[in-house]
Amino acid sequence: MEDLVSLLTKFHREIVVPDMERIVGASEQRLRAEMNEGFDQSNGHFDAIYLRFDRLETEYHMLVAGLKRVEERLEGIETRLDRMALRSELIELQTRVDDLQGQVRALAARLGG
Repeated sequence: MEDLVSLLTKFHREIVVPDMERIVGASEQRLRAEMNEGFDQSNGHFDAIYLRFDRLETEYHMLVAGLKRVEERLEGIETRLDRMALRSELIELQTRVDDLQGQVRALAARLGG
């Protein structure tokens, strides 16, 4: 009986255990490879997302700068329009003064003459 137990122990140690280690090792390697592949895919997706965010951030800054230039140009146009409005009012006032001066001369000529 002792020889049988010894023989089974030896069989287990020399045949079964190495075979089990080989099977488990192969499964573990396959699982690790699949996990690494999944992580690689996830990292690739994250890289693509970060790249897109980087492009969007660049476009955002470009839009902000462009909008600032448009605002500055509009401010300049408003200033010129205000000057033109003042000139227009000045011309209108000058015309009214000229008309009033003409009326004063006409009245003075009637009274004096």
